[in-house]
Amino acid sequence: MMRCIVLILFLISISQCARILGVFHVPGKSHYAAGNTLMKILAERGHEVTLVSPFKEKKPPKNFNEVVLAPTAPQGKANFFNFNVHPIIQSYIYSSISISMINETFSHPEFKKLLKTKEKFDLIIIEYFFSDALKYLGVYFDAPVIIYSALDANSWINPSVANPMPISSVQDLTASSDVLSFYSRLDRTFMYTCNSLIRNFLYIPAHDKVVKEHFPGAPDIDAYFDKAALILLNADVSINAPIPKVPAMVDIGGFHVKPTKPLPKDLQDILDNAVNGVVYFSMGSNLQSSQMPKETLAALLGAFSKLKETVLWKWEDDDLPGKPDNVVIRKWLPQNDIFAHKNIKLFITHGGIFSTIEAVYHGIPCLAFPIFGDQILNAQRATENGYARWIRFHEITEERVATEIRDLLTNPKYSENVKARSRIMLDKPVSAVDRLVFWVEYVIRHKGADHLRVAGLDLTWYQYLLVDVIVLISICSLLSVLFIRYVFVI
Repeated sequence: MMRCIVLILFLISISQCARILGVFHVPGKSHYAAGNTLMKILAERGHEVTLVSPFKEKKPPKNFNEVVLAPTAPQGKANFFNFNVHPIIQSYIYSSISISMINETFSHPEFKKLLKTKEKFDLIIIEYFFSDALKYLGVYFDAPVIIYSALDANSWINPSVANPMPISSVQDLTASSDVLSFYSRLDRTFMYTCNSLIRNFLYIPAHDKVVKEHFPGAPDIDAYFDKAALILLNADVSINAPIPKVPAMVDIGGFHVKPTKPLPKDLQDILDNAVNGVVYFSMGSNLQSSQMPKETLAALLGAFSKLKETVLWKWEDDDLPGKPDNVVIRKWLPQNDIFAHKNIKLFITHGGIFSTIEAVYHGIPCLAFPIFGDQILNAQRATENGYARWIRFHEITEERVATEIRDLLTNPKYSENVKARSRIMLDKPVSAVDRLVFWVEYVIRHKGADHLRVAGLDLTWYQYLLVDVIVLISICSLLSVLFIRYVFVI
């Protein structure tokens, strides 16, 4: 009897173990960190995972396989501090870059090896960075597709699941966070229209073309564009605005925040001995502080020199000329572990979503210098929520930075507001990790979860917008007016 029970339990455990392919093809460290963390979580829950990415894990866990898309040509370091272009141009640039990255992914020898194996996967998870062509992998491997997005619902990803986006009240990635003013609504309408034109007339046809170039005989992109079973959004109501989301959209913001570990002794000593507190400064993994313009760097150093607090700065070079005595530099810093220290008083950031989540999680006020993408919207929203201030990067001056830091450090409202937001983030029936795992396994259990699919996906654009109904009503109204006029004239 006992042997039968053990055998049954063993068979159940086998049935619950799925083979999952994760494609996180973007050659950015923050993108890789998200994909690596997500796939590790699934591996630790017993699933057999394969991660496709440009980087290699140093200590892969059990059940964790890798397809490393190592660069086939020398890679230069981009200086994003010079990336100061209009949001519409940004959308065009991102869509163009996405084509290049997907083409490189499909062309990479290691990826081709994976395709030739014709392995069987129960699920495919793809990262969304203007990467609709990757949805074809669901057709190729005959498996459900889940999309992971580092951002909240937006005009680029909404069409995948027909998520509604009333532009009168919902902020998009590159629009102002103000939802009330006429100018803001006009701006959102303009941005939404331009992004839709770029997506439908440039971006989607280009993705269709790149798929057919690498997979002769592939169907048109319309056949699989809207077949995603689920979208995992790196969003949370504590930091993002409450907006409409269909059942196939699930928030998992904070899944990457790990339990804190002890700090290295040198950092522990620095933080412990900072009697006036610590200002932590990091521009993330894609922005290199050492590439800042000299005038901006001088303004920051001047502002920091006036502080009584210690400034801990993630600085990528060995030396920082003109560094004040209260500034400590390190090439790498364990950010999440540092945030847990009681002496951290302020976080100076680029406004990236992962850093923002970590700051709110630990209840730390922020000063943001956003550069591009969603960073400006994140900074605006954090400021409106009362736990941050922000300065456009090209508007940084010593006096402005010093004034904002002084306000953030001395006015208790910022600390109170961010702690309130932290309580909202933590006040959930299950953790972000458990929510992630549940929904991934839910899609596997229900073989694609087609019951989550909304009717809007089966409508053409003119049916969805009721254009045909409006035209019919207009024609009938016009005919009625003409008929009445004709009768009365006679």
